[in-house]
Amino acid sequence: MKTAIIYYSKHGTTERVAHLIGEKLSPELEYISLKEFHNPDIQGYDRIILGTSIYAGYPGRLMSKFCNKNRAQLEQKIIALFICGMNDTQEVEQLKKAFPEYLHSNAVAEAILGGEFLFDKMNFIEKFITRKISKVVCSVSNLRYDAITVFLDKMNNIRK
Repeated sequence: MKTAIIYYSKHGTTERVAHLIGEKLSPELEYISLKEFHNPDIQGYDRIILGTSIYAGYPGRLMSKFCNKNRAQLEQKIIALFICGMNDTQEVEQLKKAFPEYLHSNAVAEAILGGEFLFDKMNFIEKFITRKISKVVCSVSNLRYDAITVFLDKMNNIRK
């Protein structure tokens, strides 16, 4: 089964998680960054895993545009969805807002996989806002490796 992990990552956490997922899936796998390829051709893939980072409560615009532009093709694929973010109190709502309803209703797996504050990759304004809102003053990782394992189990049990 040919798989594409299509992701949007601003500072690299979602990309890192995409690779953690991909390491445990079939060898017929490609990683596609929406930062580099705004509208990749997905025709040749059986399974699409979509992942996006959440910033200030919202998913990356490039992921939303991609999902809207490719609806007809995405509805024909095996779909899995994940988000990376640091707001534990609103994460369920953020997952819901991150992708269109048609993807949620067809997804074989959905996951909230934690996140990171990477101060060395943030600009001054991002650091200031992060410190002010989250009260975090240095880089911190809160990736959920157990949730990644559960997500992978669901993915590995799906056959087209």
